[in-house]
Amino acid sequence: MILALVLLLNHTDRLILGILVEPIRREFQLTDGQIGFLVGPAFALIYAVFVLPIARLADRHSRVKIITVCLLIWSTATAAFGLAEGFAALLLARMVLGSAEAGGIAPSMSVVSDLFSARHRATAMSVFGLGASASVLLAPLLGGALVSLVGWRWTFGIMGLAGIPIALLLIAFVREPQRGRVDGLTTPGAVVPVTSSLYRLFRRPSYALLVLGFVLSAFAQFAMFLWLPAFFQRSYGLEPAELGAKLALFQGLPLLAGNILGGVLADFLARRDKRWLARMMMLGSAVAAPAAAILFAVRSETVAFAILAAPSLVQGLSIGAGYALVQNLAAVHSRATSSAVLALCVTVVGVGLGPFTLGMLSQHLSAEFGPESLRYAFFLVCPIFAAAALSFGMIARFLERDFEDARQDHP
Repeated sequence: MILALVLLLNHTDRLILGILVEPIRREFQLTDGQIGFLVGPAFALIYAVFVLPIARLADRHSRVKIITVCLLIWSTATAAFGLAEGFAALLLARMVLGSAEAGGIAPSMSVVSDLFSARHRATAMSVFGLGASASVLLAPLLGGALVSLVGWRWTFGIMGLAGIPIALLLIAFVREPQRGRVDGLTTPGAVVPVTSSLYRLFRRPSYALLVLGFVLSAFAQFAMFLWLPAFFQRSYGLEPAELGAKLALFQGLPLLAGNILGGVLADFLARRDKRWLARMMMLGSAVAAPAAAILFAVRSETVAFAILAAPSLVQGLSIGAGYALVQNLAAVHSRATSSAVLALCVTVVGVGLGPFTLGMLSQHLSAEFGPESLRYAFFLVCPIFAAAALSFGMIARFLERDFEDARQDHP
């Protein structure tokens, strides 16, 4: 659960900017293109530089120590965001945040995998994934309430301070597990060169398709996570506190509920047919595609929020299954690397290009549609979700063979 708290802070610190976009944009007179670059490439490109090297360290050294140091650095960057006096300072703080958050997810997933066997790994990953889904609830709810009470600057300051007690919990209670013990290995073997690790991972079609599906899904998801608050503020005139509460209720809470149920359901179904892990991923994106089209087509705030709940719930169901697949398709000696490769691709394309592309498209459409430009830009996510569903669906035909290849892959 402590690692789930780390993941919660990791995602909340990067997502909370979404609910704060409008006051920041107004104060510094920023365009949608600048905001899109700030929330996307400024974070993603620097994340991409650090994520794989940190993961390679985590495959060799103490993962818990690496997570703790990175947590303290990204918390400092979050607090520094509130001190910014212009776009350049915002950019620098966002880049430092990205570099440190690169050391959060991959080492944590590796630790969880060495605590639970494959039989129970989807449930364990679902509990770990509670941090990600809870952040979708917490970021708008807490951000909306704090910005109304203390302003956007102090909101970042408070979020930065939240990292200190979580770092103390890590130091006090989380111990480094033995690699491979739960998989019946007395030793995980030597850490192979990165090029060899990448070749071994991507020779498995299931892993390649999983990465592609995650990338496409993340492109659409992060575009929605980081621009949806601005859409509701512009199109329906909602204030941050009210908006944050409604996003928490109709987006965050269903995602969290789905996450809680999804891991147990994935393990139950996978005992009968391992292909259900991929099918649950496919279902999440397949529901999201038409739901997004309806959400942005309707002109009723009430209907839009109600529709938002359905894809959030179904996508929550797939979190544990997806995290378990990432680990089950990797050998013990390269689990952090496997997670890092996925995080690298997802962050560069999803976090980096998703919000940026949507922001630039909205800026392009603003001359014709004015404040409603975001509504029309959002239709871009529908075919992206559909393509992700297709990619996840193709995994099933290769899964059994690739699981066995991963089990036999020990240097």
